[in-house]
Amino acid sequence: MSAGLADQMMPAQPLSRRTKFIYGLGDWGTAGATSARNLYWLFFLVSVVGLHAELAGTVILVGRGWDAINDPLVGTISDRLQTRWGRRRPLLLFGALPFALFFTLLFVVPPFEDDWLLSIYYGAVFLAFDTAYTIVNVPYAALTAELSEDYDERSSLAGWRVATAMLASLAASATFKLLAEQVFASALVAEFGPTTALRFGYAASAALWGITFAIPPLILFKTLREPRRTPVVNSPLRPWQTFREVFNNRPFRIGATVYLISFATADVVVTVLIWFLVFYVRVEPGFDSTVLGVSLGLAFLSMPLTVRLMRRLGKRNTYILAMGVFAIVLLILSQAPPGNQLYILAAATVAGFGFGAVNVIPWAMVADVVEADELKTGQRREGIYAGYLVFFRKLAATLAVFLVTRILALTGFQEGTTGGLFVEQPASALLALRLLVGVVPAAMLALAIAVAWRYPLNREMHQAIRRELAEKRARRQLERTT
Repeated sequence: MSAGLADQMMPAQPLSRRTKFIYGLGDWGTAGATSARNLYWLFFLVSVVGLHAELAGTVILVGRGWDAINDPLVGTISDRLQTRWGRRRPLLLFGALPFALFFTLLFVVPPFEDDWLLSIYYGAVFLAFDTAYTIVNVPYAALTAELSEDYDERSSLAGWRVATAMLASLAASATFKLLAEQVFASALVAEFGPTTALRFGYAASAALWGITFAIPPLILFKTLREPRRTPVVNSPLRPWQTFREVFNNRPFRIGATVYLISFATADVVVTVLIWFLVFYVRVEPGFDSTVLGVSLGLAFLSMPLTVRLMRRLGKRNTYILAMGVFAIVLLILSQAPPGNQLYILAAATVAGFGFGAVNVIPWAMVADVVEADELKTGQRREGIYAGYLVFFRKLAATLAVFLVTRILALTGFQEGTTGGLFVEQPASALLALRLLVGVVPAAMLALAIAVAWRYPLNREMHQAIRRELAEKRARRQLERTT
């Protein structure tokens, strides 16, 4: 291989720890918001606002129709932006403050009593929040593939990113509800009464967290520099043609399917876990936050091990191993006897490894499809692929919430407006909670493993694609100079 081709095969130098650290910070806001929303927003709508579970699930489902448009659209636009700040950074700058504002409004209770007016309010705010989330998250996700073309460097980038995401999820899951109920609501209950104080508590907690969500995108805008890669996408917007080209990319189809099933599985568990712990296991108040903290803490601590396994075994094989362990642990968790908190804590500890892996490996896998697309189409389209992945991430959460709320509604689940206080549930609802935390996710993971087995982009194949790309780029450069 010539020196010119070698230069195109490898980055000029490995990415510095500083670059990886700053890049990783970018997932603080989106991961923290996702965690708080997935864990507590449905809980908030049903058990604080008092919406019926089925109606609350419909609010979330309706908002996802917009995702099918805005996620790929923002990705397509970011691929075509040509500014002195780059393609991705302007979106991070202008999306940061709206992202924080609309997250806060998700947890504000408007002065309406009618369920339909409440549904319209939360539907509108959810659409606005989701749009701001997309403007921040899609260009950020595109940077995984853009900052480096190296197979293992991308694993490292994904590791730094998900490590930050786990910290954000850990902090949000451990403190969001605690701040709302035990700090802010407790301070106000004597003056406003329990229901009003609880609602103020959730709004205050959301506002405090929202401030922290706006900061990382601004840091990335200020400090990170995008590499200038060619060819830049300058073709007209053709959504249907782009859609066909993206999904004709076989590695992307398989990787995106794994991605969708993986996150849908995690979201089913996350959506139902609080109710499972409170109503079935009957844990002491505050212990649910302890369980989440332990599990997410282990997910964070296991990140270096997951990255090392990806380097040693490859991304696909590491995924299959980790998901097998995760499925077994979830089945064990669902068999917890009521009242046995130590059993739950032990299962949550082991589950942390699987939860970390389910977040990091699919991102690392799908980042490698960009070169396969460039080889076929001659375009660098990190943004459009990131857009579809962000859409699939949201779709996974929606499918999880839709599945959970429909099943619970059919089994007679009892809503309330008392927050995390115990409500007696029928035996059918308790059985549904056990199935949703164990059997259903294990079956979904088995399907994901079967699909992942067919994923073709291992290290050797990716390097072969990069060699072909290097030759193609060298020929194009020679043609421009002659």
